[in-house]
Amino acid sequence: MNAIVIEKKTYEPVEFSGTTGQYFRIWIVNLALTVLTLGVYSAWAKVRKERYFYTHTSIAGSEFDYHANPLSILIGRVIAVILLGAYFGSGYIHPLAPFPVLILTFLVSPWLVVRSRIFRMRVSSYRGIRFTFKPAYAEAFKVYYLAALVTVVSFGLATGTANYMRNKFAVAHSGFGQTGFKFGGRHSGFVAIFWKFVGLSILMGVVAVSSSALLLPLLPSANGADEVSIGVQASFLVMQIPLLVGYLAVGVYYQVRLRNYIWNTSTLGENSFLSTLSAQEMFVIYLTNILAIIFSLGLLTPWAQIRLARYRAEHLEIALSDDWESYLAASGAEGSALGDEVGQAFDVDIDIGF
Repeated sequence: MNAIVIEKKTYEPVEFSGTTGQYFRIWIVNLALTVLTLGVYSAWAKVRKERYFYTHTSIAGSEFDYHANPLSILIGRVIAVILLGAYFGSGYIHPLAPFPVLILTFLVSPWLVVRSRIFRMRVSSYRGIRFTFKPAYAEAFKVYYLAALVTVVSFGLATGTANYMRNKFAVAHSGFGQTGFKFGGRHSGFVAIFWKFVGLSILMGVVAVSSSALLLPLLPSANGADEVSIGVQASFLVMQIPLLVGYLAVGVYYQVRLRNYIWNTSTLGENSFLSTLSAQEMFVIYLTNILAIIFSLGLLTPWAQIRLARYRAEHLEIALSDDWESYLAASGAEGSALGDEVGQAFDVDIDIGF
């Protein structure tokens, strides 16, 4: 795909060259070794998977790379298992025992977010230049505690505000070499997306209930209390299908709108981004992927993952408004100091939207 020049900006597309056949071989070996080692190999499996997707994603003819150490990932997962074991196991000691574990997890969650972000950024590179994340622990505690507070106090109605706070923090502290990302998203934008999501969710609920009510007369007539009960249960089951499909559509809409908005309002130096994901197309991809995985008993999982990665890449471009080669040289001039700052990072996959 050739670059497109518009208004003195060169739009370089993100390209994905992975194929289902290549990735299936990696996936099936990863699955087999993970099962045989009772999950221990999962850390190495993740590195192999991520490296495949990174090295088959490129911009301007150059691929990304993934440098994670499987042992770091394994350590993080062992700690996660210990915490989960403590949570579920403590319930057998006393019914209230799990609450201290939950409270402790909440208290340290901002620290975990930062450590996770540092890890995920520093193990990613482009043309030998590492991505970075500033270890702003104090600000993280402030942002995440405040975001949680406004969400709880508003009974979830201020979720748009919380999303704005978390994503602003994530983007503004991310960088590429010596250049930091800048976040241009507005609070009103996040709030508008959230309330459209709420409105669509309510609409989907009304449609699902109405569909069930329309289908109820078509059920066999009831001659007794037992048959009435069966009819109600059948109606409930029938209602679940449009309800699940509807909420999947709404969830995909929310995810796509957020992703597009975050990318389209973020910049890296003088370079900007253009994300053109379609909620309708993403919904079709997700729905057919789910059905394909279910009916193939999981064997079409590699096909589904490759298909999704290719679609996302095809709908993301970077607008280069300066000399790309000079910019890369300046960005990597001093290397990444954050790479050495983190000696033992936990691989805690916490998605914060960017």
